[in-house]
Formats: sequence, structure tokens, C-alpha cells
Amino acid sequence: MNNKLFLLLLVGFLFASCNDAIDITPEDEFTPEITFESLADLQQGLNGVYANFGFEEDIEFNSIFADNGKPGFDNGGQLINLYNWVFQAASGSTTAMWNNYYDLINAANRVIEAAPLVEVDPSDIVEYNNILGQLYALRAVGHFRLHMYYTTDYENPTALSAIISPNVPVVTDVFPRNTVQEMSDFIADDIALAEQLIDPAFTDNAYVTQDFVMGLKARVALLTGDASGIAPATALINKYPLASPIQYLQMYADADNTEVIFRLIRSSAVGGIWYFTNSAGPFFEASNSLYNDLAASNDVRLGVNINFGTNNGGPSDPANNIHLINKYPGSSVPFVSNIKQMKVSEMYLIRAELRAKNGQLGLAADDVRAVRNARGSGTVTPTSYSTVNEAITDITLERRLELAYEGHRYLDLKRNKDVLGGILRNPIDCASGGNCEMLSNDPRLTFPIPQVEVNANPGITQNPGYNN
Repeated sequence: MNNKLFLLLLVGFLFASCNDAIDITPEDEFTPEITFESLADLQQGLNGVYANFGFEEDIEFNSIFADNGKPGFDNGGQLINLYNWVFQAASGSTTAMWNNYYDLINAANRVIEAAPLVEVDPSDIVEYNNILGQLYALRAVGHFRLHMYYTTDYENPTALSAIISPNVPVVTDVFPRNTVQEMSDFIADDIALAEQLIDPAFTDNAYVTQDFVMGLKARVALLTGDASGIAPATALINKYPLASPIQYLQMYADADNTEVIFRLIRSSAVGGIWYFTNSAGPFFEASNSLYNDLAASNDVRLGVNINFGTNNGGPSDPANNIHLINKYPGSSVPFVSNIKQMKVSEMYLIRAELRAKNGQLGLAADDVRAVRNARGSGTVTPTSYSTVNEAITDITLERRLELAYEGHRYLDLKRNKDVLGGILRNPIDCASGGNCEMLSNDPRLTFPIPQVEVNANPGITQNPGYNN
């Protein structure tokens, strides 16, 4: 972390911690001058950390840069450079992602460092530990998301990751990037602390719980195909049922939490990622390739992802290449929906991928089939996959349908780029001038370190392919 970035993050934290996009907000503006004297103060600090968990940048980037989106009929140039793969160290997306997650990390660190100042009555120690456990988990999330975007090779322990930030830096601090091994160890340590501290009886899925921490362990293991992720995924599968088709529809109307492990509460328009919310004009729509895959599966996810109703500027008109995104339709307010940040269906697909990569091809097929059956899919899953590559291709297809517009697609294609070949768009989606193919060796499958960080931090190393 460099001094200029730290100042930016500090200012961003001071003035954005009451972000109106998130309902879990502190009653007063959270600043370093506040004295932490009670558990209520710590809870207010924790609420400020949740206010810094902005996931919309992930959703936007993964949907537009990969192959799940295309310019909409109301596009006047919005996000066209991102869609056209103009991606450099000075690009807004890499700077926003870097700042978003270091905002989250620094917000957590401030409360973690303040916690020892609070005198805790023995009767309050469970609540105190629960707050601390959530902070460590959120700090782990911040580092993990940075690790996924900015690391070139997850399986090389000496490759470079992002920068570990274990405490609140002073303005003179300048740090080099950490290695994959160092970052992985730090994330694992924070997850272990969260597991020790979070109260098992605390089950509100609008906050970090033991179940979310268990799912985070599975997500971390997925990066390297580590079979240790099968156990936490299985534990959650055994606890949470898959939603029925009706429950699935209700889940995306914010009326059912059957399979939701963690949700981010929102009071502003997530759908504004792709729409002019005042007119419901789409500047981005679902891609033809995603629509075709959804239509081939012909299940409840087609209507959840594509708007065939008359709300929010609908209906879609596939015959005329209009495919309106419907993932965040809003209930009482158009386009205002909560983000389902972790669902049990993801655990099935994590377990399927880990089983496939560890020689359990029949069991991997069983997991994919379970998700398809729950959704009413018409896609036939084989009794067992013949090869690992066949399994990964089919599992990634199912992840595309199940996790569309939830911040996964680019990262899925990056993680399995050697099998999937990179990003391959439907020619119809890039007929107006966008690019159709990004091969697996393209450096843009890893984020560049932001130019502002490179300029201010002499100890930083840029990722390959982005040097001036």
C-alpha cells in the first residue's frame, strides 16, 4: 500500500461509509476520532465495514468484460471500452476494484485495532467475539477478491499476488506485492480466526456467519483445485436445500431465502449497472450466447435472467436481438434487489469442480445433475464424465446459468482458461465492432496493477503485458 493510495482509501472510507446502497449503515458517520467505549460502538464500526462491501463493480466487470453481455439498444457509449477489452493499468475498472477492496480491508482493520480498547464484561464476550470474527472474515474476503483478480498463477506459490494489509498503514508506508503463498496463508489465518470467533448461534444471513465462512473456505480451495474444499461444501449442501422452481423465482424477488447463505442488502438500484433506471432504457443487455444457453436449458433461470414481463422496459424480443437483463428486477422499487452473494447451488458446483479435478468424475456429474433437476432443466447430464476436460466444460456451463450476473463469469473463465480457451463470444454479440475472442494466454485475463499505485509505489511490480 502506498501513501497516496492510503490517503485515497482513508478519504473514501470517511465519506463513503454511509453508502446509501447498503441498508446496514451506522447511525453516525464513522471516523477515526470516535472513541470505542462499548460493544455498541464496535457494532457501529462493523456496520461501517459492511457499508464498504461494494460488490457491484464485480458484477459489472464480470458481466460486461466476459461473454454474458452485449451493448443494449439504448447504449450511447456507456462501458463500450470495457466491452471492447480496452483494459490497461489506467483503466477505471482496475482502479475501482483495487480501491473497493482496500477500502473494505482498511475499514475492517480500523475496527480490529480499536477492539482492544473496549472493556468487555464477561457476559458480553460472545457478542464481542462475534463482531471480531465478522471483521476477520470480511478482511479475508477483501484479500481473496484481490488475489483472484490480480494474481497470474494461483498454483505457483512464488507468483505475485496483491498486497497484504494486516493493519492500518501510515501514510509513509510503501509495500511490495506478496507472493501467492503469503497471501494464501494470510487469508487462511483470517478464516481460521473467524471460525473461532463467530457465534454458531448467529444465523442472520444479512451478515457473515459460520456458514459463510465455511463457504469461503470452499471458494478458496476452488482456485487451486484443492480437494480440502469438498468437506465445507458438503457441510453446507447437507444443511441448505436447493430451492424449488417457485422458491427460486421468489428468491430473486427477495421473498425467499431457502438456499441463500449470505446476501448483501441493497436500497439502491443494482440493475443500474445495465439500465438507465429513470427510463428503463438498457445500455447493456444479455448476450446472445448466454440467452441461447438459457433457452437450451429451458428452466426457471431463463425468466430470472431475461425479462419477458412488461416491467422495467420489457418485454425482451429475442427475434430482434433484444435480451433484457432481469436478475435484479426490484420488488417495491424497480431494479432495487438484494445481492445473493453466496447460495448453496454454488456449493454444489464448487464440489463438482473439485471432484472432477480430483478424479471423481461420476460424483461430479451427480452434483451438476442435482442443480439441473432442482431448476427443471432440460439438459441431460451424463452418468459420469469421460474426461476432466469434459467435466470442467459442463460444470462451467452450469455455473454460467446458475451464477449469471453474480460476479463469477470472468473469474470462472480465468480459472479454467487452459481448458476453456479464454473468452469466446457469439459473433452476433460482437458484430457491431466488439471483439469476439480472447485467447487463454492473453494478459488481460489478469488485472493490471492500477497506474496510480504504480506511480506512487516504487516497490510495486506490474503484471506481465501491462508495462509501459
